[in-house]
Amino acid sequence: MSVADRGLAALALVALLLCRLAAPAGGASSVTPRPLLTVAPLPLPSFVRQGVLSRGETVAELAAKLGLPPSEMPEWLAAVQGQIDPRTLPVGLVAEAVFDSWGEVKALRLTPDWRTTVIVERGADGLHARREARPVERRLVVVEGTVHSSLFDAMGATGESENLAMDLADLFQWDIDFHREVREGDTFAFLVERVSAEGTTVAYGPVLAASYTNRGRRYTAVRYAFGGGKESYYDEHGSPLRKQFLRAPLRFSRLTSRFSLSRMHPILGQRLPHWGVDYGAPVGTPVMATAEGVVRFVGSRGGAGNEVEISHAGGFITAYLHLSRYASGIRPGVRVGQGQVIGFVGNSGMSTGPHLDYRITQNGHHINPLTVGKEPAPPLPKGELPRFARWAGEVLGLLAVPGPVAAQRVGDLQAGAPVPFHG
Repeated sequence: MSVADRGLAALALVALLLCRLAAPAGGASSVTPRPLLTVAPLPLPSFVRQGVLSRGETVAELAAKLGLPPSEMPEWLAAVQGQIDPRTLPVGLVAEAVFDSWGEVKALRLTPDWRTTVIVERGADGLHARREARPVERRLVVVEGTVHSSLFDAMGATGESENLAMDLADLFQWDIDFHREVREGDTFAFLVERVSAEGTTVAYGPVLAASYTNRGRRYTAVRYAFGGGKESYYDEHGSPLRKQFLRAPLRFSRLTSRFSLSRMHPILGQRLPHWGVDYGAPVGTPVMATAEGVVRFVGSRGGAGNEVEISHAGGFITAYLHLSRYASGIRPGVRVGQGQVIGFVGNSGMSTGPHLDYRITQNGHHINPLTVGKEPAPPLPKGELPRFARWAGEVLGLLAVPGPVAAQRVGDLQAGAPVPFHG
């Protein structure tokens, strides 16, 4: 027998042995049939169409864009209206329509804001609408940054919303003129509650504590309330941040001309007193009343253009010149609050470009606006200072470590907080 024949014989023997091993012990008749697999029918797929409410668009137009049939539109819109006023829905509202595999609308979801979703679903007996609170995560975080070019850029570099730069500027606006005093190398840190939905930051609570170091000087702010009163901000010693006058009537702009007894007039070409300070800003920039008072004049005055004048305690009068228009409701005799928008930057009257000319008189005498109104409001009562000092020490101490605050620490803070974290 050749080598090849011996190899084939060996393979045949192996195959025979394998067959014997695989055969059941009791013969073919003892084989138990395997049960048939049962598979549940697959559910029919659904399809989702998503759209965003555009400026000037109605909910009906948005629903039509999503594919709701015209014949069913009144019924769906009526269900929506039972939960939310369609006339108040914001631009950018996200809407979703859910269709079954036959093209019938099964559900409509509207998300007007980060807090709520309005859901309308088709049931056996018609449409049913409800509101659901969106699940959100609240985290107390410390944010810190360094200014290199601007406060806005520094805030953006932290990964947080640039709107927080406005909040910081509002806090320290009585002590720091953010138009001309911000310097490269300034640093800031603040404690705030961050609200997230589906992994995206959707809102922030009020700033609980903050520090801003400007040209080597550290300013602090602590949110505090006592005796059932309204919350306010104080420095670490319990002195209120609010002063009689804001440092400037615009949040962000550039100082283009100072108070002067002899300035070359850019249009008349001769030296004249310049009784105010000029802030260059785009047309439409909001202009704020720098102190609480009563409007005494609204109108046009030749070279001053559109102007608003406000009377204040202590014989002070502030004037806001070259406005493009006035804020709604601003008229003589109306009381306005500090920081209230009273008009908008313009180029009216004798002006070489969009800017605000801001002036102050006291008892009829012109004074330099950059030197006015640094007197603080009354400090905290002495009996309140120990409690404030404990709270200020806790929250300002957290500013040393950026990032989320530990959950246990947050619980301890909430237990003794003088004001809620979320406003």
